[in-house]
Amino acid sequence: MVKPVKLVQKSRNRIRRSLGSRIFDICNVVFFVILSLLMILPFYNVIVISFMSQGEFFSRMLNLIPRGFNLEAYRFLFAAPTLPRAFLISVIVTVTGTALSTLFTSMIAYPLSKKRLMGRKVFTVYLLITMFFSGGLIPTFLLITQTLGWRNNLLALIVPSAVSVWNFIIMRAFFMQLPESLEESAKMDGASDLTILFRIIYPLSIPVLATLSLFVAVGHWNAWFSAQLYIANANLIPLQLLLRRMLNAGMPMELIEAYGQPIDAFGNRLPIFLKGREMAAVVVSVVPMLMIYPFLQKYFEKGAMLGSVKG
Repeated sequence: MVKPVKLVQKSRNRIRRSLGSRIFDICNVVFFVILSLLMILPFYNVIVISFMSQGEFFSRMLNLIPRGFNLEAYRFLFAAPTLPRAFLISVIVTVTGTALSTLFTSMIAYPLSKKRLMGRKVFTVYLLITMFFSGGLIPTFLLITQTLGWRNNLLALIVPSAVSVWNFIIMRAFFMQLPESLEESAKMDGASDLTILFRIIYPLSIPVLATLSLFVAVGHWNAWFSAQLYIANANLIPLQLLLRRMLNAGMPMELIEAYGQPIDAFGNRLPIFLKGREMAAVVVSVVPMLMIYPFLQKYFEKGAMLGSVKG
């Protein structure tokens, strides 16, 4: 008689693994624990310093656990509208840029994934060329600032990256894997190409769209060089550029004047703890992306496996 499936599985689980296999697993666990600590501890140290006072920071060589819960660094940052305004600019650029990039890239990838499209290979090669060759920094700067007139305009931070060729390649590969019978049945019911794209293809493509949207959003959120080139108005700079200027040139006078000079119990002026303020600014700039990732993690895991299994 054939053993039931459960008995077969139990017998397989009882098979003892070899010593070399167990050593290999232990080494993997130790390696990834060390790697995780190397990535987590620096950011943890930044968080701890942001909650420290100046005296506590200089009284100890190693700052792993704060003795108190000091919010003065965060009060300093939000005392003036400088950081909230830069935060809002980054949110606007990130949300708008991610939405436009995902929409435009997918609308290019979908028709170019169809073999019946005339000139499909020509358009694909044309897009691939732009991934390896660009016009250069100076021509791009002249195009955006003089030809388009986008100096001190947020469009200069959004439009140039509206189409990602790398994301186009990934989306095109995903769309090519979808069965054509879905579109054929929809067309028999009278659906147009746009209806098929928005009501059938997009719902089936949520994993790849969410994964690529996360990549684009992180790129927009961390970008500062484009703002350094095209934005001269202090009221339009994004958060990352403000953070860079704070780390390189010190705190803006607007923040220092709005917060005021701290004093001790005897009325003596105390120096502002700039290191704690800088670390608090780093925390404020990193937390939004950390909050978004858990909601997209399940889609990220599916999208990362794109093309690895065919069936």
